[in-house]
Amino acid sequence: MSLLWWITITLMLLAAGLLLYSTQQNSHPKHIQRRFREALQQEGIHISHLGPLDLEEALHDVLEKVSRSEMAEIHRLLVQAGWHGAKARLIFLLMAWVLPVALGVIAMFYAVLNQDTWVNVLFHFLFVFAATFVAIRRLLRWQAQKRRDAIRKEVIPFLHLLRMLFEAGLSMEHILLVIEQQGKDLIPNLADELHLVIKRIQTGQDRADALVEMAAPLEVPELNDTIAMLKQVTRYGGNIRDSLAEYTTLVEQRQVSELREYVSKLSAKMTVVMILFLFPALMIFLAGPGFMGLAKALKGVSGL
Repeated sequence: MSLLWWITITLMLLAAGLLLYSTQQNSHPKHIQRRFREALQQEGIHISHLGPLDLEEALHDVLEKVSRSEMAEIHRLLVQAGWHGAKARLIFLLMAWVLPVALGVIAMFYAVLNQDTWVNVLFHFLFVFAATFVAIRRLLRWQAQKRRDAIRKEVIPFLHLLRMLFEAGLSMEHILLVIEQQGKDLIPNLADELHLVIKRIQTGQDRADALVEMAAPLEVPELNDTIAMLKQVTRYGGNIRDSLAEYTTLVEQRQVSELREYVSKLSAKMTVVMILFLFPALMIFLAGPGFMGLAKALKGVSGL
């Protein structure tokens, strides 16, 4: 009964935190609050109390200091997983630290209720904390790698769309806008990344720089090569259709060779599975009657 009581308290605290977060979301946008505060400071007016924006920034700074050794990797993995912005980093850092501690405390209370020794109580806390701590980061790496593989498969349709739109005579901005709006069903992950590129271009950033900033953190070689060609055309001009056609053929051949290699490895794995599971059944089916006959014959000889 006491364990149920502690679990209820934990769930109530989580619900209160979610309610507080939802009430903050209904306030003014944070960038407007930040600009308003900066304007007041320029006029010599300083706000002494901490508002929701200051609390969020302070919490974000504390979590970043705690995760300083792995912050660069976490930022890169979050971008690869498709979670952009400071809010995504804050939410992940809260999950990466608060959830292990909460589950560790619950495991510790469970051990206390079972009247275990303090060594076992501490072991429960450390084990659950470490397991959750590692599992959250492994889950992030898995999601990032999964999305990178999906983007890598979307590069070939992206190249075909680029060729088609370049042949139609559209400009670079128009091409990116059309692919982002009309290609969501065909290349959903790249369409999301292009949406950020279009926002950066609309705010005044150079097209080539925006494309490079989009492709570099993703670490997809085929996408980096494609963006390099687009960057060259954006800055120096020239005919890109032939280059895109040749590179599309190269990428298709590369993926076909990788698919053949995967099939060959899969056939070798299936051979091992067949030896382990099918071969014993086959031996029983083929050699079973002979062994049974031999056993009956030997039994008859021993009876004589």
